[in-house]
Amino acid sequence: MKPGRKKGTQKTGGRSAGTPNRTTQQARELLEQILFGQIDNINESLNNVRKESEAKYLDACSKLFTYVLPKKTDVTSDNKPIIPSLPIIQINTNGN
Repeated sequence: MKPGRKKGTQKTGGRSAGTPNRTTQQARELLEQILFGQIDNINESLNNVRKESEAKYLDACSKLFTYVLPKKTDVTSDNKPIIPSLPIIQINTNGN
C-alpha cells in the first residue's frame, strides 16, 4: 500500500481554500500602495489622452475598468464570459 493520506480522508493543515499565500498578499498590498501613490499622475494622463482623442480616452477607460469590475457571466453558459450585444455607437469628434 502507498504511504500518505488515504482516499476519502479529510486533508488537515494548510490554508483555507481561496486564501492567497503570504507572498501574493504582500505583492498585492505593495502594488496597491504604488497605484494609490500614482492616482494624480494617472488622472493627468487620462485627461491628456482625452484632450487628444475621445475615442482613445474611452478605450483606455474601458481597459482600466476590467481591473476593478468583475466580468459578467451567464449561469446558463457554464460560467463563460457573456459576449455583449450592445450596438456600437460612433462618436463624432469633428463637431458636426
